[in-house]
Amino acid sequence: MAKRKSAIHADIKPWLSTKNDCQEGRFIQVGNSLLLSKKFGMLGDGAKNMYFCMAMESAGKRSFLFPARAFKKYNIPNASGRRHIKELEKGGFITVDSGKCVRAPNIYSFSYDWKN
Repeated sequence: MAKRKSAIHADIKPWLSTKNDCQEGRFIQVGNSLLLSKKFGMLGDGAKNMYFCMAMESAGKRSFLFPARAFKKYNIPNASGRRHIKELEKGGFITVDSGKCVRAPNIYSFSYDWKN
């Protein structure tokens, strides 16, 4: 049986990486149609950045967690992050399943509603 690599590495262009060897363990994929869509263009810069950070944290899954440590990891102030999440939710880019009542973390999901 062949050995599996422990991590998948992607070659990233030098201008898109801070690493000298341009080897990244994870990267996100962004479609041109998303970037050029009117609805995405109407989002504030902070909400767009938050969407990309969420895409990174989701690791390609539709549902994901985005805990307080992720805010810190991406240098997003807590109050600003909450505002960006509300903007993304209002725009139909994400849904939030609040765990507040059961003292559990929020579960975020990418939504298709923005396409309508």
